[in-house]
Amino acid sequence: MGKGKFFTKVGIGAAIGGAIALMDRQTREEMKEWAIYLFEMAKDPESLSASSKEIVNRAKETAQQISDDVSYIRGKVDSLRDLTPEVKDLVDETKSTFLPDEESASGAAGKTSVTH
Repeated sequence: MGKGKFFTKVGIGAAIGGAIALMDRQTREEMKEWAIYLFEMAKDPESLSASSKEIVNRAKETAQQISDDVSYIRGKVDSLRDLTPEVKDLVDETKSTFLPDEESASGAAGKTSVTH
């Protein structure tokens, strides 16, 4: 019993809201265009079917493209994960080749201050 009243009131509210919205000229014109479009589609169900199939095909193509893009990105991320330790090792190796050890650097600094 409560559900029946709820949906009745929702329907009444929607009707009132729709009536208020139709007070605007631009809204009325847009609704008129939609009504004409829907009436034409109802006259030609084959056109509606073809249009629907086209929309479904586009959605499938878009979904497939997104899936391909996600797979590509996932592959790149996996490659970066594998490459990151190698790059870190290379940077550490290069750093140790061009920069003296911290102990010898602090020792050299100590000797310099004693000499002066």
